[in-house]
Amino acid sequence: MFTDSRSSTSVTGTAIPGVHDRQVGIPGFSQSSLGRTRVLCIGAGGLMAFIAPTLVRKGVGAITVIDHDHVESSNLNRQRFYVEDIGEPKAFALVKNLARECFSETTITGHRLYFTEAVEQGIDLSADVVICGVDNNQTRIEVAGHFRATGTPVIFCAVSADADHGYVFVQEGQGPCLGCLFPDSVNDDRYPCPGTPAMADILQAVGSLVVYAVDSLVMARPRNWNYRTVHLSDGNLDGSQTIATRQNCPLPH
Repeated sequence: MFTDSRSSTSVTGTAIPGVHDRQVGIPGFSQSSLGRTRVLCIGAGGLMAFIAPTLVRKGVGAITVIDHDHVESSNLNRQRFYVEDIGEPKAFALVKNLARECFSETTITGHRLYFTEAVEQGIDLSADVVICGVDNNQTRIEVAGHFRATGTPVIFCAVSADADHGYVFVQEGQGPCLGCLFPDSVNDDRYPCPGTPAMADILQAVGSLVVYAVDSLVMARPRNWNYRTVHLSDGNLDGSQTIATRQNCPLPH
């Protein structure tokens, strides 16, 4: 079933027997838990190109994608788009392309909006887990504050401009937030310049950590970190930490 309107689009997959047989035996994995999980994806670009398809193939219950941008030819080297998608809203094109990889009764919805517009228009942003994969601190901070107020876990992820390293931070319903990790980002309203270099290698590495973090939030897969960094050029620089709440955090707790 596929529906489309001026600012949103939605598709629901059909379950195929046996698709998940090889993953249900993994220690701590619960297909029923994942099948009930609703994930909100903010951003439909390079990071979500490796996160959302994996969640869909694993059988997550519902995915909502929010992105205001349109597909360009320069996106094709790393994002889940094809030549015929050029010029289309990213949120719509990603929903359409995820449908090809949907082998469960997953509902995938896309909204062609900025995050702030979605909030102002009263779009249903309810979720069990939020993934923020945008490229600017202003939106990250807006997302951190909004879902801190609702007690919804948010997984933040980003990669460097030289495509060498990236990070994943899990802001749970309570405890340390993005402002505790990066206090200087709270008042940073800069946006990356158009044409920033980007490559799939580091996006895949960071995306795998994000998907694992989703599992750890909704089922019994273990995670003893809330902040991970990964470097392609030197594994000695990789890190795993548990960030603590900052007493003078600039975001409300």
